[in-house]
Amino acid sequence: MVLDSSYASVSELVWEAVVVAVQEFLKEVSERYGTFSVDVFRTTVYGPKVTRVDLFTAAVMGVLLHLVPMSLIAVSISREREKRTFEQLIMTPVSSTDIVLGKLIAYSIVTVADMVLTLSVAVLVFGVMVKGRFADLMVVSLLLLMCSLSLGLLISVMSKNQLQAYQTSIFFFIPSLLFSGFLTPAEFISPEARIITSVLPLYYFLKAFRNIQLRGWTLYDTAEDLYVLAAETLVFLLASIKLLRLRVE
Repeated sequence: MVLDSSYASVSELVWEAVVVAVQEFLKEVSERYGTFSVDVFRTTVYGPKVTRVDLFTAAVMGVLLHLVPMSLIAVSISREREKRTFEQLIMTPVSSTDIVLGKLIAYSIVTVADMVLTLSVAVLVFGVMVKGRFADLMVVSLLLLMCSLSLGLLISVMSKNQLQAYQTSIFFFIPSLLFSGFLTPAEFISPEARIITSVLPLYYFLKAFRNIQLRGWTLYDTAEDLYVLAAETLVFLLASIKLLRLRVE
C-alpha cells in the first residue's frame, strides 16, 4: 500500500479498510484451503510521517487569516455609523473607493504582521514541516487575508451597527468551518454539500496551503486555487465599493 501522508485522516481510513479486508480474506481462505498468511506492508509519499502539528498548521492559519480579519474589519464602517463619525467622513472630499481601500490597507498592515509572526513561530519554534517554499506559503496566506478583509468590508458596508456586522461575520464563517475541510476532509462531504464548498475561500486556501506545505508544490501547481481566491477577492472588493453609500441614513 502506497499512502498519501499529506492527507493523514483519509490515508488512515484506507489503511484500516485494507487491513480489515485482508483479515476477512484470510479467514475465508483458511477455512477452505488451510492456513497461510498474507502480509500487507505500507509506505508513504510526502512523508515519511506527518505529525498532528503539521496537519493543524493549515487550520490555525485559516482561523487567523479568515475569521479574525473578517470580524475585525466588519465592524469598521458600521462602528463609524453607530458613533456618528461617518457624517464627518463623508463631508471630506473622498470617494467610496478611497474609504474602502483606506480601510483595507490599514487593517492589512496589522494582520500581515500577525501572519508573518505566526508562520515564523510555527516553522522556527515548533518545527512544522514545510516541503515547499516559505515564500509560496506567504503568497497563499496573503491572498486569503485580502479575500477575508474584502468580505469583511462588504459585511461592514451592508451592516447598520457593530453587533449586526459581528454576527454576520460569524454566520459566514460557520459554513467554512463545516464544509471547507477544516474539521473533516472535503472528500467526505456529500456531493450536494460540495456545492457550498466550491464557493468558500477557506476551502481553496486549505487545499493550496497543505499542498505547498506537505507536498512541496509550487504556486504554479496550485494556480487554480489561487485564481479562485483572487477572483473572489476582486468581487468582494468591487461590491463593497459599489454598495457603500456616502450618506447618512
